Amino acid sequence: MLLHSLPFLVLVGLSVLAAPPAPTLTYFGRASVKVVTADSYVIYIDPYAPGDYSQPADLVLVTHGHGDHNKVGLVSLKPNGVVVAPVGAVPPANHRPVKEGDAFSIGPVQVRAVAAYNKNHRRAECVGYLLTVDKVKLYHAGDTSLVPEMAELAPLGVDYALFPTDGFYNMDGAEARRCADLVKARHALAIHSSPKEMYDAGRAALLQGPDVLPLAPGQTLAMAR
Repeated sequence: MLLHSLPFLVLVGLSVLAAPPAPTLTYFGRASVKVVTADSYVIYIDPYAPGDYSQPADLVLVTHGHGDHNKVGLVSLKPNGVVVAPVGAVPPANHRPVKEGDAFSIGPVQVRAVAAYNKNHRRAECVGYLLTVDKVKLYHAGDTSLVPEMAELAPLGVDYALFPTDGFYNMDGAEARRCADLVKARHALAIHSSPKEMYDAGRAALLQGPDVLPLAPGQTLAMAR
């Protein structure tokens, strides 16, 4: 009886020790990303760059109203899907307005809108987002340069931080490095790496350090906690 039960015990043990599915982050280019949770909750941030928008969205987050960040028409929404954006960033119908400092939950996701601004982006019109998905904390900085409010994220245990590195409308890679040191995320990634194009590998590579994860358009990262 004991011998027959052993294989069952081993299998149970393996299933208990198996790592849970990780949420994924897919980079499209520019500042456009898709996040899919372990339970297939679909989030798009700043839809614009060419990519696979075929999965209907539960949540669309827009950081500001510039035309390379707010193409919500690329995304189809699920019946209860929600678009979140600062006032004036998208057409007024059917979206939830957000401003810096707002924090809320939508489905399984916790969202916090944080400061994002520089000489090209008015603070009152722009936000970054801190998301918690499957216990993973993801920071999308939006269009910004280094701002002192980034230091407020350091105690929160950010796992993945996405910083613009174009060096024209926003900071460059060296300044993004200082932001990464300020935020103290486990991993830093470059987005919005070109002033005009979807991606500039050279400018993205200027964000350097042992915590940096290179992610080119079309690539997907499993975000382990």
